[in-house]
Amino acid sequence: MTGLYEGINRQIFNTPIDLFIEDFLYENYQELRPYQFISLYGLLMEAKDAVTHKKAISLSSKEILSVSKILNLVSALYFKDVFGYDLISKFEASQREITEVVRLFNEFKEYRKDREPGEEYELVQHWGNDLKLDKYFELIDENDYRNKRTNIDSLLTSIEEDPFGLEVDKEFKKEQTDTFLKSQKEIGINMAVVMFMVDALQFFDSMSTEKIKKIALEIAMYGTQGYHPEKKDYKISLIPNKDFSGYHILAYYYVSWALAIPEMLSQLQLPYNDEYKLATSMYKENN
Repeated sequence: MTGLYEGINRQIFNTPIDLFIEDFLYENYQELRPYQFISLYGLLMEAKDAVTHKKAISLSSKEILSVSKILNLVSALYFKDVFGYDLISKFEASQREITEVVRLFNEFKEYRKDREPGEEYELVQHWGNDLKLDKYFELIDENDYRNKRTNIDSLLTSIEEDPFGLEVDKEFKKEQTDTFLKSQKEIGINMAVVMFMVDALQFFDSMSTEKIKKIALEIAMYGTQGYHPEKKDYKISLIPNKDFSGYHILAYYYVSWALAIPEMLSQLQLPYNDEYKLATSMYKENN
């Protein structure tokens, strides 16, 4: 799982940036083109094996495999564009994947000739959003990054003491929390959350406390950077075949902790006490 997580993040970070690098080399260093051809060809053949080999397919989730194939195919489309050599069919992509590849490559071409410094990172973010990878990474200002703690010993200690990041970037999280709490106060009782909580109570009904706790901890792990009500398509591996909207996952977050780890519930800082009381009442009335 760690390898998949790190691998797909490397791809979304590197693919758009590498296109600009390769294009710069192609345009400015014609004498390197034979070497560039050999290099890109070798990389693409390795990439093809990584997404079509039977063992790779059996070990990877369909979503990650498809995203990886799309990102590799963007590079293959660039290879075809500059060298005229077509490797695309070797990736055994679906029509949906090909359509997405063409769309991403066309976006690259919009930046290709008149890109301002740093604009290549807009593609990292755009493609991350489009491929639903944005929940796995965050682009931050370089100065902010450099000012973060960098001592590995203190970092490891902090992870041991605070595995869910409850104490990390407290000022930033406090600002986000205050904004979120204010918006929820203005809404009053959020009936969408109430209904999602009823759904959660039904889902967890008859499930052991230990299993609920595992789900609660997984939701917390994926939510270390925060869940956003306006986003969709959150996924939890212990709840397969189910996509969550922002409020849906927040409801499951709250209910799972209320059932399995109630003593820690207040640390989530989710303002859904009234929603949970109402959802519990509605659930009891119908069961």
